[in-house]
Amino acid sequence: MMFLFFGLSVNAQIGKASHKFKAHQVDNFINEVYGDQAQKVIFSNKNLYRTFKKLILERMEIVRKSEMKGKKVPKITENGMFDTYNSNVSHDDFFDVNNFNPLKYKLVFFDASSYQVYEIDNTDYLLIIKPQPKL
Repeated sequence: MMFLFFGLSVNAQIGKASHKFKAHQVDNFINEVYGDQAQKVIFSNKNLYRTFKKLILERMEIVRKSEMKGKKVPKITENGMFDTYNSNVSHDDFFDVNNFNPLKYKLVFFDASSYQVYEIDNTDYLLIIKPQPKL
């Protein structure tokens, strides 16, 4: 798979070095970030909930950053944590690809024009967010 990022072509090996999120993680991610406001803000709005599900399940993946060595990629924590609804949201002390919640970070999730690539701090992984399809 080929990604274009800041004018650089990026080859990301898809397969063993790639991690897609699972359906059972969606609600957990939303609940962790939105706390007691999750029902009111996300779950009660079917279109918004569907948008978040697509974002997590279809538009995000974690890949090894070996193909990007030497390239400047913003760190996932660069813009801080998304703690508007839950002040306890924090960067994980230990990275676990199976439990990593990208919604905790202030990232560009809904860009329709380009891939977003972020380095997951202190790991050999990148979070890739595919562009939001235009309606």
